[in-house]
Amino acid sequence: MADKLVPWSDDYLIGNENIDIQHKELVRLTNDFYAGVQMGGVLAKVFFLRTIQGALQYVKTHFATEEAIMKKIHFPHFKEHKKQHEEFIAEVTREVENFEKVDIPDHAGFVKYLMSWILNHVANSDKKITPHLTKLDV
Repeated sequence: MADKLVPWSDDYLIGNENIDIQHKELVRLTNDFYAGVQMGGVLAKVFFLRTIQGALQYVKTHFATEEAIMKKIHFPHFKEHKKQHEEFIAEVTREVENFEKVDIPDHAGFVKYLMSWILNHVANSDKKITPHLTKLDV
């Protein structure tokens, strides 16, 4: 049984220390979730429901940080990027509500979805921020 979905890679760095640290933490959190839900059954459900709200709050904080930086650098794809964040939060919230109603949901599958979304978002959408970071005065 694997205890990690994916290790961190510096290929995910976008060039802003705050965002890069937060991205590393998102990968760590998701890997921790994956390890926790490997318990299976009721234990996985208890672990998941106990820890998902804190992780969701961390994601919201990260998105707010990213969006503030994008505004500051006048990122041309801001609205599209913010919409991706909003859709992700809405999807995760819906899934968590569904999990609360099901006896033994597929937490491992959901955590794989989280990791896939995060890594694809970082590799594709967040990387577009990098060339604009030279406009940042911090």
